[in-house]
Amino acid sequence: MVFLGSFGGFNVGWINPSTVGVAQAIAEIPLFSGMGVRILFFIVNFLLSFLFVYFYLRQIRKNPEKSLNYKPGMQFSDYMGGQESMEEAKVRVTRCQAYSMVIMMIGIAVIMYGALKFGWGTDQIGAVFFFAAILIGLMNTKDLNTTMEEFGKGCSKMVTAAFVVGFANAISVIMKNGGILDTIVYYLSVPIGQFGPVIGANIMMLSNLVINFFITSGSGQASVVMPIMVPICDLTGITRQVAVQCFQFGDGLSNCVYPTVASLMGGLAFAQVSYGKYIKKVLPLFICQILLAMLAVTILQNVGWTGL
Repeated sequence: MVFLGSFGGFNVGWINPSTVGVAQAIAEIPLFSGMGVRILFFIVNFLLSFLFVYFYLRQIRKNPEKSLNYKPGMQFSDYMGGQESMEEAKVRVTRCQAYSMVIMMIGIAVIMYGALKFGWGTDQIGAVFFFAAILIGLMNTKDLNTTMEEFGKGCSKMVTAAFVVGFANAISVIMKNGGILDTIVYYLSVPIGQFGPVIGANIMMLSNLVINFFITSGSGQASVVMPIMVPICDLTGITRQVAVQCFQFGDGLSNCVYPTVASLMGGLAFAQVSYGKYIKKVLPLFICQILLAMLAVTILQNVGWTGL
């Protein structure tokens, strides 16, 4: 629920500076042009994600064993959020819980201000979250040792995900420094020039889908692929705006399935959901989104979309 909410807003967002902004700057087209069409894509993607989560919740309400957290032999409370029965529990928010939420909201506000005003990166954002976590822990446990023990237990759930992402990034660094990645990008782009602009645009999107497995950073992928894609667009008749959209679809949509995506693996680790179960459940949504993306790219290229 949390990840698909983030996924729906960020990966096909209409004013994402780290993906759309960087790609449009390299393609030398007005920043955030074509916003109207991208807002439509965002709404469609959000509705798909929303309906996916909604029907999943209805499914496990009828049969809790359909939960992705379920394992044979588990007690009901182990995979249904601690409830002892299917009846809705009457829960009151305690004062400590209310203060904890206030601290977290203040932390998020500080991060937003710092990112916009001072250009904060992951180091500063991590520091704010760490400080907020310590405050919330002390408020609820009243003991620093207990707070740090709980913090350690929470971090332990991320070890596997951290190793997976770390090894994946190491492979990416080796491929980039060895010139292997540039070769892959080049040969993926070659077929685009062999077909017409419509088929070529779809191949461009699928190429970005493959490349995103190796380059999970949106701005990093834009920096690698767009300088190659733009000249191909000019030669084959694909509009540069369509090329940017092909990049965004290829980069964004695959973030919900690739094990090299840190936010995905981290979220699954926290939720204690195995990657195998998750991918089996989310694959139909991913396939549906890719098919709709190909339809959208086909229509946009046919009408010669420039977004101006």
